[in-house]
Amino acid sequence: MRYDPPFRKTTGLIPTLIALSVLALLPFVFTDSYSRHILILAFVFAIVASNWDLSLGFGGLFNFAHVALFAIGVYTYGILAKTLDVSPWLAMPAGGLVAMVVAALIALPVLRLSGIYVILVTIAFSQLVYQIVISQSDFTGGTSGMVLLPALDIDGYRFVKNNRLGYYYTGLVLLIASTAFLYTFTRSRYGRAIIAMRDNKYYAMARGVSEARTRLVTLMASALFTGIAGGFYGSYVRVASPDAFGLGFLTLLLSILLLGGAGTIWGPVVAAFVITVFSEAIGDLGPWRNILIALMIVLVLVFYPGGLWAAIQEGREILNTAISGLKARIRRGREKAAREARLGARERMIETRHGPVAVSDTGAPKSADPAPPVLMIHGNSSCKEVFTHQFAAFRDRHRMIAFDLPGHGVSANADPEKTYNVQAYAEVAEDVLDTLGAEAPIVFGWSLGGYVALELAARGRPVSGVAISGTPPLAVAPDDIGAAYDATSHFILAGKQFYAPNETRAFATSTAGPKTAESAFLHEAVTRTDGRARFYMITKLMVMNWPRQMRMLREGTVPFAILNGSDDPFLNHAYIASLAYGAIWTGKPNDIEAGGHAPFYARPEAFNEAFASFIAEACHPPVAGQRPE
Repeated sequence: MRYDPPFRKTTGLIPTLIALSVLALLPFVFTDSYSRHILILAFVFAIVASNWDLSLGFGGLFNFAHVALFAIGVYTYGILAKTLDVSPWLAMPAGGLVAMVVAALIALPVLRLSGIYVILVTIAFSQLVYQIVISQSDFTGGTSGMVLLPALDIDGYRFVKNNRLGYYYTGLVLLIASTAFLYTFTRSRYGRAIIAMRDNKYYAMARGVSEARTRLVTLMASALFTGIAGGFYGSYVRVASPDAFGLGFLTLLLSILLLGGAGTIWGPVVAAFVITVFSEAIGDLGPWRNILIALMIVLVLVFYPGGLWAAIQEGREILNTAISGLKARIRRGREKAAREARLGARERMIETRHGPVAVSDTGAPKSADPAPPVLMIHGNSSCKEVFTHQFAAFRDRHRMIAFDLPGHGVSANADPEKTYNVQAYAEVAEDVLDTLGAEAPIVFGWSLGGYVALELAARGRPVSGVAISGTPPLAVAPDDIGAAYDATSHFILAGKQFYAPNETRAFATSTAGPKTAESAFLHEAVTRTDGRARFYMITKLMVMNWPRQMRMLREGTVPFAILNGSDDPFLNHAYIASLAYGAIWTGKPNDIEAGGHAPFYARPEAFNEAFASFIAEACHPPVAGQRPE
């Protein structure tokens, strides 16, 4: 199931509302005509560049006739509004419709072309349109163009009055409408087809995506608001000039698109304001203005190849990392006593190869009967306190150990490239065990922690047994990911770096249950987690040594148990049962009735009973032929 929440439930809602509020109030700050003129031009450039991004950035189609579509909108407005005396309010959207028809004509010769050939054909088509425009001087004014085009007005109120206030808000409304259209379109079935055709054309075609239809839809969709913006521009400057086809305008729009970041929608919008305002701010520098703008573009593309939008996202990542790290440091001291009381275990910081991690350790048990220690490894965006019921149930007979993964709980954030992956987490577990002197433990891993437990054992670490929950072993990766998991929207959230508030609540609820006074700390653990840990963990999940793990499970070299919730929303239980296991407890995966994704937390009594039975058998294997069924 594709995860695609409505915009109002995404992390972009609040920044967008703030930006719209600022733009709506700007005319009351900049009351002079010139400042508003600059902002109106920025609106036009943002619309045209962001719609070009639909075909070039999202579609990977090097359409250099896009500027011609804008010029067609200008001339359509001029011919209809001036020559044919059509209402300007009808002539302006007509520019978009005519541009879409011309885009369809452009699409015909490039349906089967790629690369440099698309560029050459679209440039040639743009020149063809230019020649038609200047040759039909009776309608277009030829090389002189058309002047004194009708301006916009409503009931006699001319939009140019009050220092262009009407044009300012009309341009703002068009920008909002254009951006909303692009946002919706790129997330539609056609938008996904466009991106698929860009990323892997032959795979997309094998899945039934038509290359010809996709290119046609892409070019026509990108032309709609481009033509409307052309009509608006014609009504504003009241001139339709062949200069609209010129190289200078093409270069300006391409610079905005590349500077903002291709394939982003928002990047060209931001870059349009930056370049327009910056260009006017240094207008007195003469020839140096173009040199400085070019230098700025070069610097951004060198240091941030993704453009300004990538730089903004990097800044957001830095802020998120700083906030999550600060939360960990504050809680490390202030809430330590509460955490120790919850687990009934002493907490300490241990230095590992991947930085300091927080470890809870009950120490040697009171029981005279020696039993192996138990290491418990939590899942994605959780913390070690999730095992509170197991610490209470087993600490009298076992030394109970749990630690916060790097970037989780009160452990420190870490280098994402080096640390936020299963192999590194297994190294952290090794360091914790070595520091504590805990030998041959029973290892339990939940969700992401299950993969860490399997990796720890597969690396050759002496363990008395391994149990996992909410973790499907993978026979073939990445091929089996789709078969092993039920790809619900909450599962997709597991690899998302930034959460909106509703996403935090949804993910925490799906993994640990609804928020209550007792489970509030698990919901808070999601907000504390370094978002990079989720993103990097998912992206690096495919480079693990899966064959080594499965070989260990097939050969039965380590006592092994699967204890899943019968209603785990993430797992395909049939796939898990189909795998070959050599020494699996009871001979098959075990389900905890109504245990959800975290049966050890949702149904602790039932889980603890099963886990205790597994530990007993792992420590004292039955005689051959007497394994319980």
